[in-house]
Amino acid sequence: MYEDIATLISYGTSTFDEYGNESIETEKTDVYVMPRGVYQSEYYNAAQLGLKPSITLEIAHLEDYHDEKVVEFRNKIYTVIRVDWSAQRDKVSLICEERTNNG
Repeated sequence: MYEDIATLISYGTSTFDEYGNESIETEKTDVYVMPRGVYQSEYYNAAQLGLKPSITLEIAHLEDYHDEKVVEFRNKIYTVIRVDWSAQRDKVSLICEERTNNG
């Protein structure tokens, strides 16, 4: 069941104030997900590219995903390293790598 909530984060344009401090617009969208593990073959294929997938998040509704590259889930920040559009017709799976510095 899709009972867990993840926050998709997209970054917009950056602006600077009169002191030169940069501010980046962010948009956060909560979506229902089903967390899954990472298939062994997925893990090894990614490892060859220097990536370390740690979780797959299946989004309940395909129309909820708009190419966001950052996800917050259970107080951890992840980078989307691959999107599986073929998982099911109306769903999308995000293969994610946990960020070590949360930045």
